Amino acid sequence: MYCEPYVIFYHLQELWNGAWKIIKPTGEPRGEPPGFRSSTKPTAKLPKPPVPYTTGWRFTAESHSVPAPTLVTRGCCMNSESNKIERKQLSPVERCLKRPPLPGGKGHDSIRLEVIKLLKGGDGHNSQVFTVRLLAPASPSLPQVGTELVAKIYDPLYFDDDEGHLDPFLCMDKYYTHEANAYKTLGEFQGCGIPKYYGSYSLDLPVDSTRKRTVRMILIEHIQGITMADAKPEWFSQYARQHIMKTIVDLESRIFEKDIWLVDLEPRNIIIRSAVDRQPHIVLIDLGHALFNRRRDDPLALQLNNFLGEYISPLLRWNDAKAKGYAFSDWVDWDWDPWLETEFAHTVASITPEMRERWSDE
Repeated sequence: MYCEPYVIFYHLQELWNGAWKIIKPTGEPRGEPPGFRSSTKPTAKLPKPPVPYTTGWRFTAESHSVPAPTLVTRGCCMNSESNKIERKQLSPVERCLKRPPLPGGKGHDSIRLEVIKLLKGGDGHNSQVFTVRLLAPASPSLPQVGTELVAKIYDPLYFDDDEGHLDPFLCMDKYYTHEANAYKTLGEFQGCGIPKYYGSYSLDLPVDSTRKRTVRMILIEHIQGITMADAKPEWFSQYARQHIMKTIVDLESRIFEKDIWLVDLEPRNIIIRSAVDRQPHIVLIDLGHALFNRRRDDPLALQLNNFLGEYISPLLRWNDAKAKGYAFSDWVDWDWDPWLETEFAHTVASITPEMRERWSDE
């Protein structure tokens, strides 16, 4: 049974002592459940057109230069009172025409794609995700024609706005700018920790005979495998599970070294590529919640020393006291802290007294 996920982040009142809190996020969209669910629940009372992202649909997308990541503060995705009123008065399509995505820069390349299979989509989802076949690339940076990729479209029209509590346009701008910029920043991890990234795009969807609305999209490598949320821990030996967890801790820590904090690191966002191996390969997906500079943009967070650009040992950030591994508790049947200390003993020399104080348990 799917339960509402929780996001681990620093509560503003606890920023100074570095204590971790697990609380419901305010003004942030809920994550998607494990696996694909095609939703038909309405996200607004006024009618919407049918979802266009169906198997066999062919479309053209233009390359797009993603703007800088949007600022992330407490409640930054919440709907204003005026927008709640507008939601009741304007049709969802008219709202999309009134509030297009952040501009960014228009590119010079175009691609032609065909939808193969829906992975996550329909009305009431944070994004539309499906596999596509590349029909006509116009860039040498793309793979050959016929390659199967994953397209992720950020369409506010079909966003789950929690009955008007969330602003779909702010949320889509946040997801797109954070995910696309995260992939660009983490280029060295593409293909060996996160999917290969094939760029950001824009496409125009017809509204009527004269008007179109614009949505943003990214293209990434199609990863074959199963998410940790869909897999069962008992399928794996303890040795294999320890290898999986060590890989997750090491990869997250090296990404953190690049000043990106993956606050939505959950089993549903981790794909196991080879379930039968004693040392399974894992890939992290869904970077839409990634935070830059290791923090949100709230006033108190801006005052913290986050040791940007420096490696922070998992011994400081992944021990039991931080509650960081709560999402993976079903996968861990061993004493976590002694295991962590053994596996990452080589990182002790990198820890300074200031780092210990910053990530203190007290």
